[in-house]
This record gives sequence, structure tokens and C-alpha cells, in this order.
Amino acid sequence: MPTAKIDLVLTPEGRHLTFSKELLEVAHIFRRVGGEAGPWQRVAVNTRSPYLDADVFAPGTKLEYYVQHETQQGDPEARSHVVSTTLS
Repeated sequence: MPTAKIDLVLTPEGRHLTFSKELLEVAHIFRRVGGEAGPWQRVAVNTRSPYLDADVFAPGTKLEYYVQHETQQGDPEARSHVVSTTLS
């Protein structure tokens, strides 16, 4: 499966995730809180770039994200690498 590109930028509003998305692709954002011990949760369904995650977490919380691209029929097409940050 090809690798999709994803970038994470911290702003006062939250975490901005940017990624490429072809016109007919479906893009889902997944987030994991607390590192490897936490489960992956889908936080956005068929979203556009950029995506803003403005959920509030305690300082020191580790957050990880990836984007999953699918075809219109729901077949996996590409997945990004994992990007992460620890909130200050």
C-alpha cells in the first residue's frame, strides 16, 4: 500500500494536520492518545485538508495521528506515516 503524506503543526488553536487528497479519495484521520498503550480512534470521516484537532488535553499528553485514504468504494488506497507531539 502506498504511503500518504501528513504534516502536523502546533498552533494556539490546536493541531493542524495537512495531507494530500485526490478529488475522489476519502480521507479519515485517526488519533491515539497516550502513546502505544492507547487505542487508535477515528476522529474525522472523509475530511479535507487541513484538519484542525482542537480537543483539549492535559500538558504532557502524547498525541499521534495518521491519515487513511480510501477509494469511493471503501477500499484502502494509502496510509500515512504516524506523526506525533507531546503537549507542553
